[in-house]
Amino acid sequence: MGRVRAGVLVVLLALGGVACGGGGGPSEEAPTQKPLKAREWEGERWEEGPKHPKVQVAYPYDMYGHCGITWATFGGRTWKISGVGPAISRRVEGDAPDGPQALAGYMTLLSKDEAVFEAAGFPPVYFMVTKETPPGCE
Repeated sequence: MGRVRAGVLVVLLALGGVACGGGGGPSEEAPTQKPLKAREWEGERWEEGPKHPKVQVAYPYDMYGHCGITWATFGGRTWKISGVGPAISRRVEGDAPDGPQALAGYMTLLSKDEAVFEAAGFPPVYFMVTKETPPGCE
């Protein structure tokens, strides 16, 4: 298991019990679209999605995993983790991605203030928009 994959999995498991009491993310299911193919971080281009994402559209997104995945920047806004889904993503097919600093997957805007990040082999990670400033990462 790669360093980032192992680290992200530990963070996801730890946050799953803390962030949502073990119950997962929002009661709504992730958007039903055709299955997505697993992505690998290419290292040359960082995928962050568009400035103005549309609701229920999955956009390629690279999640920085070095300091955990508590925060995200998507659609020009800052997001904070709100929960970890109860199951491995069923929407993203293939093997779990492995990369040095990033977890390649997809970010989907569920509503104006809710989003979900999904990658093959990992539980969905739910985010809420916030005005908080993410702490620095060392």
